Amino acid sequence: MNMTKKIKATIARYRRLLNKEWKDHNFISDGAGKRFMIGPLYLRIDDTKGAMAHYKWFEKMFDGDSGEPFHRMGWTLTLHRSGFDNAAERMLLIAMLKNLYLFPILFGEDPPVVDGWQGSNWEVLEYITDAPKWMLNLWTADELSWAKSIYYSDQAVKIRERYITINQFLELERPGEKRSELVEESMKLEHGDYSSLGVIPHS
Repeated sequence: MNMTKKIKATIARYRRLLNKEWKDHNFISDGAGKRFMIGPLYLRIDDTKGAMAHYKWFEKMFDGDSGEPFHRMGWTLTLHRSGFDNAAERMLLIAMLKNLYLFPILFGEDPPVVDGWQGSNWEVLEYITDAPKWMLNLWTADELSWAKSIYYSDQAVKIRERYITINQFLELERPGEKRSELVEESMKLEHGDYSSLGVIPHS
């Protein structure tokens, strides 16, 4: 079995297991994270339509799920390849906060020095560097150029800087009203609400 057939078989198996869980329990827990792998796997076999269909399904089934870093990055690429650049830009702004090392490493740059609180292993440097290399090799040179133009835009830099500042405060702030306010603002940024910064991404 060649690589493409193996990947298609893996996608089919993941989808079958997720659909069975929904059918049996009317709920999908997916502790293994299969839902996060399907989109990138479609992109690995150059099936943008399949990836788009999956991400639409994900959005319907997992409303409010923050998503894993490579999952969100794959969603960004899928939207860009499908011609939905405004939506792709918004998704990139969300994806870049899932792991602050993700896009610099994708761009072939040295990982930034990031201090502050990290609430998940998804946020650490090793989560990116230890991932399968193909996940970082899906982008063409033109696509990387587009992503850089968004990532280093004034609004993206402003969002990242505020997010990093919040996490630095959270590293030291004890439980209480102030910490709760910081956590709330951090979560809003992670979900694409930048109203506190006066940033309005393209609609």
